[in-house]
Amino acid sequence: MKRVLLGFVMAAGLATGFSGCTDLEPTLYSNLTNENAYSTESDVDAALVGLYADLNPYPGDAWKYYAGHFIMLTDYATDMGYSTAAGDPTKMSNMTYDANNMYFETNWQCMYQVISNANVLLQNIDAVDMDDTKREQVKAQAKFLRALCYRDLTDAWGPVPLITELVDPSTAKDMPLATVEEINNFMITDLQECINVLPETWTGQDLARATKGAAATLLGKIYLRSHDYTNAQTYIDMVLDLRDKGVYALESDFKNVWSENNKFNKEFIFCILHESGTNGGEISNHFGPSDHPDVPNRWQYYAVSIPFWRNYNDADPRKQFFYYDYTGVDARDDVSDYGFFYKMPDEGEVAPPNDTTKLLVNVATMKYTYDMVSEAYYDGRTISIFRLSDVILCKAEIENNLNGPSAALPYLNEIRARAGAPEYGSSAEFPVPASTEEMNQAILNERGWELVFEFQRRADLIRFGKYDETMNNYLQTLDMPSPPVISEKYHYFPYPLNDAQLNTYMNAANPDRIPQ
Repeated sequence: MKRVLLGFVMAAGLATGFSGCTDLEPTLYSNLTNENAYSTESDVDAALVGLYADLNPYPGDAWKYYAGHFIMLTDYATDMGYSTAAGDPTKMSNMTYDANNMYFETNWQCMYQVISNANVLLQNIDAVDMDDTKREQVKAQAKFLRALCYRDLTDAWGPVPLITELVDPSTAKDMPLATVEEINNFMITDLQECINVLPETWTGQDLARATKGAAATLLGKIYLRSHDYTNAQTYIDMVLDLRDKGVYALESDFKNVWSENNKFNKEFIFCILHESGTNGGEISNHFGPSDHPDVPNRWQYYAVSIPFWRNYNDADPRKQFFYYDYTGVDARDDVSDYGFFYKMPDEGEVAPPNDTTKLLVNVATMKYTYDMVSEAYYDGRTISIFRLSDVILCKAEIENNLNGPSAALPYLNEIRARAGAPEYGSSAEFPVPASTEEMNQAILNERGWELVFEFQRRADLIRFGKYDETMNNYLQTLDMPSPPVISEKYHYFPYPLNDAQLNTYMNAANPDRIPQ
């Protein structure tokens, strides 16, 4: 069913977000039509499963969107992510990207693929004979996933085509761009419906489906993005009320959130579950350490910058939740039976102390390789999209901006206490932030340390008004002869080149979005 739907919607060209093709004539992939593809409830079930799978396409593309590529839009192009891979990854790391960067194209395609398939499902489900309660829950899930993708699109690109139904390919080429406000209003309406329909929890094989808490989290974060703290509070409090009912809870040990033996726990509000050998992903390969004896055969393709890692306080246990200062398992040469020592460089250290040592240029997080059950290529790791610690820090941000630092402090310290980090107010070294501005900076810092590589950093920096300052300071630490000067024009990425060539509105906007 999923293949049929993709074949059908791909014909819509730009309207479905698929780029790289200038021929907008439909291509026939199957003799199934929009009318006969949805005949039974089992068809609907299959389409919904496929819709969730589109968040991290599999098989064959288990590194796209939330399975890996999305990190380049959310945590790279910030002070957090730093890649040693040449080409497009490096260009995202040092802000020298252009519209032809593959991460723009693949993420755009994947987001609109979810939107397109959600639209197909929503347009056809009412004609299917099935239980009305289940029908409404399926529709709510499709609307939630569509809203998630529109949130991601507008975080990255701002105004984009707002497509809510199937579109004639002949009308797609110059589709106008909806404003962020228009898309916000659309998402808000859908998500308010979702909250009223979705259950608090699912069971069995449906554990990771969208819930009332997931919809409330997304809606609260959409309001927070607009600095509408009053409305954000309504929905973030709704999630915290679910915590009070026992639906959600923080793990007592932050490391246990990431254990493969604990792959679904009450801290997760919305996540992607994998099982090695059935629907495994590749996230541990991309995020795991290079040449590590305990986590073999990983690539460290996505890794945290050394300057960001150094910002952790030494008394914060989360600083140790990275792979560094270890001896590799691979022999260093043809005559040796031991590996290199991979060292975290000291401040100012640029040359290794001996020929058996390599200085790290970035550092791999343990989040996607901690407590591994299987070393299979396709892993069984959980990918977190929303979790409770994020919501608690959203609550701190809301309280600080509505009621001041003292109202925010308990929520900020709750996350630090769980991590084992010194709480603000515990000593002279960690004074309580005295002003709203100081508390906002403390919350922003905490979000970085707690939510590293969880698709948050770039949106956080922009929302807090700290993107330009943080990035300009960070780029000065890199070995670049003339680092770009970051300004407001960098707050949205250029539209993917192939798609922009098919849309005059995007094409006209791109010159102001491409680094000079």
